[in-house]
Amino acid sequence: MKLKYVIIFLSIILFYNCSERNNEKVNPEILNGTPETLEQTESKISYSSISKRYGGNILEELYQEALEKSEKLEILNERIKEISSDSLQTKTNDFIKYRNVNNDYWNAAENYANNINDSIAKTSMIEIIEKLKKKYGKKVAQHETKMREIEVLKSKLNDQIILMKLFVTEPMISNYQINELPEKSKLESIIKDYTELIKQTEEYTRIEK
Repeated sequence: MKLKYVIIFLSIILFYNCSERNNEKVNPEILNGTPETLEQTESKISYSSISKRYGGNILEELYQEALEKSEKLEILNERIKEISSDSLQTKTNDFIKYRNVNNDYWNAAENYANNINDSIAKTSMIEIIEKLKKKYGKKVAQHETKMREIEVLKSKLNDQIILMKLFVTEPMISNYQINELPEKSKLESIIKDYTELIKQTEEYTRIEK
């Protein structure tokens, strides 16, 4: 468990160091210009409007744009969706059904055994059921190990997907920050206007002594 956290921590530490290397894997159009999603032109839909498509999740909006501009990334994303949905469910369904049927049987068998009135017969029957359950457990031990391994890999893939989205979208938001930073002169103009107005109102707020 500690090793998992160390790996995640190192991945985050490497986030900025790997940005330039990851840039080589993404379409240059994404890397050099402002993302279309965030372009601030009158001909473009405002960000407040387009962000509604993803419930205001700007990161997902940027990632979708990256998918549209990188065939390699799109293919990988489709493969992830395939693995994470239909194929996984189809390939595990048979064993899950098998496991559920057996568990239902053992639960029913134990209930039946506990309803035996003769204490000696009850104890003997419960012991037999426990032995049969252990025998069954050994039979499916490797299958259960594989199922646990699948759960671990699902969790690891989920972590990797999150990291991938962060790595892919970080250069895009960096471009936005560089290209779209407004001139501070507009803010300075507002400050000037307020200052002048405050000064003008002071003439009417003086208290004569």
